[in-house]
Amino acid sequence: MVYFKEDLNNKNKIDILPMIDIIFSILAFLIISSLYLTRVETVSVELPKASNSIKQNMKFINISIDKSGNLFINKKSIKFQDLKYNVVNLVDESKNLVVLNADENISHGYVISVLDVLRSIDGLKLAISTISID
Repeated sequence: MVYFKEDLNNKNKIDILPMIDIIFSILAFLIISSLYLTRVETVSVELPKASNSIKQNMKFINISIDKSGNLFINKKSIKFQDLKYNVVNLVDESKNLVVLNADENISHGYVISVLDVLRSIDGLKLAISTISID
């Protein structure tokens, strides 16, 4: 068998620079895409604006009222009459905060009646969701 002079001196090499470039590209993609993967269980509502909003990092039960007056608990549609029963079943020691997301165009009286039902539940903490003005 005849070997060329170039083949005898040439040893196989693995160039890892392209592999490192690909790994960093994938890593950058995962980091950037994870910024948009925040999990918020809300119904699309137009929240009122407030200058003193505080972001909650606790586990909470999310109650939403859309502009049509439909009531949702963690994106699940419920009737107003079943609100207290459903919230009591979801409340435990680690999850006793309820955040109310009410559309800014919904009747103030309806929001107050929902808050009144929620205040009748012992040991429940209430918060109202707003958009921060910065």
